[in-house]
Amino acid sequence: MINILKRLPAVLLLLLSSISFSYSQDKVDIILIGTYHFNNPGNDAAKTTARNILSEKDQMGLEELTNAINKKSRPDQIFVESPHAEAKKLNEIYQLYLSNDFDKFTDTIGNKRLQKLYIEGETFQLAFRLGKKSNNKEVFPIDTMIQMRFDLLSKELNANPVLKAAYDNKLGELSKGFNEGIGKESMRDVLLRLNEEDIYFQNKSFYISLANKVGVSNGYFGSILVSDWYKRNLLMYANIQSQLKKSTKTAVILVGVGHAAMFREFFKNDPNFNLVELKDIL
Repeated sequence: MINILKRLPAVLLLLLSSISFSYSQDKVDIILIGTYHFNNPGNDAAKTTARNILSEKDQMGLEELTNAINKKSRPDQIFVESPHAEAKKLNEIYQLYLSNDFDKFTDTIGNKRLQKLYIEGETFQLAFRLGKKSNNKEVFPIDTMIQMRFDLLSKELNANPVLKAAYDNKLGELSKGFNEGIGKESMRDVLLRLNEEDIYFQNKSFYISLANKVGVSNGYFGSILVSDWYKRNLLMYANIQSQLKKSTKTAVILVGVGHAAMFREFFKNDPNFNLVELKDIL
């Protein structure tokens, strides 16, 4: 009994400490939106069909999407797949959008391809639109590029017919899933399809089940490529963590589906966040 009484204060202290910690660690709700690139430059290995985001139907769809997100769970912060190092430039453009002067900016861009990106890109069409509706004063870019030699991956695969056939099959599966999603009637259904578990699985499976085993005799080339993919996504995730405000209760993350597939695992294994299913929002 004496030993129990001696230990009691320590037990109480530990209990109170854990209670205090739980109250100070309120989870941030995360709305993760994996998307195709509205202005597709064709850089991804999996080739997808084009969709005119400027069509009346899709413009109405984006209005409905952003209205639904804002009504159901108004975000305190919006993170986008734009260069993290160019946050100041991005938010200068965003301020023009907020003041209804965005077209005055895009009209001055002489490079037609770059102009098309600013007009059609998901950062500007979806994130800026949602940010304005939810009264966000800034958006937060997270992208950090690192060199990934997919050209060398192709060279390694071409030297191995068996792996090349498996690679082509994987790409076919990826393209089929993407095109099925992009071909949906409404933008709501497009995003819901692209964020289903099987699409995420196909993206992750490409790296783990195929790319990772390429070039074992060549310094484990495939494994290094896959680790670089994980590294890039972890750097982007760190950019979310480092820019997250203490006052934030809900955050929207808008990235390509390949990144979203990775982020889903990060958020699910991070006790600071609560991953909200997109289907429950839309």
